[in-house]
Amino acid sequence: LKDWHKTHTQNLPSRIESLQDRLATLDVKGEDMDLSDAEVVELHGEWDANTKYFHSVLANRRRGNTISSLQVDGVTMEGVVPIMHAVVSHFAFHFKAGNVERPGVDSLTFKRLHSAEVSSLIKPFALEEVKATVWDCDSYKSPGPDGVNFGFIKDFWTEMHSDIMRFISEFHRNGRLTKGINAAFIALIPKVESPQRLNDFRPISLVGSLYKILAKVLANRLRLVMGSVISESQTAFVRDRQILDGILIANEVVDEARRAKKELMLFKVDFEKAYDSMDLGYLDA
Repeated sequence: LKDWHKTHTQNLPSRIESLQDRLATLDVKGEDMDLSDAEVVELHGEWDANTKYFHSVLANRRRGNTISSLQVDGVTMEGVVPIMHAVVSHFAFHFKAGNVERPGVDSLTFKRLHSAEVSSLIKPFALEEVKATVWDCDSYKSPGPDGVNFGFIKDFWTEMHSDIMRFISEFHRNGRLTKGINAAFIALIPKVESPQRLNDFRPISLVGSLYKILAKVLANRLRLVMGSVISESQTAFVRDRQILDGILIANEVVDEARRAKKELMLFKVDFEKAYDSMDLGYLDA
């Protein structure tokens, strides 16, 4: 009995605890067997695990992003090279600058910034300002040619912030960008469920993280002073103004014309390519 006691009944509490842990582990495995691969990934967060499901997700995404055929002038285009030439030709024509005579603006008087506002635009960039800009960006947006997203920069901010600030400060001193810093991937985003024509796609540029940081820092500074130089009649894309204000004003004008039985003419202009397609020469002027 003493021998049996030594081999079978000693340390019973710890053995019971060990068996309970093993039972809990087996229960979890049993639950996982009843779940789909997607549910297991969602449960355990194994998005980067080298699993069959992970590779199938990548393959399906790649197939969904592939343009296998296009309708161009009533002709079906297939194959990588013909589709590539069709895409380049279409958007090069669509976004090229028009050879038209533009009215001069030399005789017009524009609003000007106050000296304090000018100083706020040209002052050196502070570390806190740049860090706030980085943390304001989505961590997992698609990266550009540098392959670095903002999640990586946030995780290694302690190691990277000195180099980032050196780049920002050099731009502030010289007003020039390092060669290649504005390189970008151009991707086509479908505007409809099943795109068939090139007009069904919207091109976007995926730029590098350093370029994004610089552009956003400058945009944040401009946002603070835009209201001083943009006419009060423009209600969109200016801080503390609402795009719905224009709609409300238009409704009030129509209602007043009806009430007073006055003649009214409404003029609507649709600027198809106005956003992000201004001619550089016009901007420099």
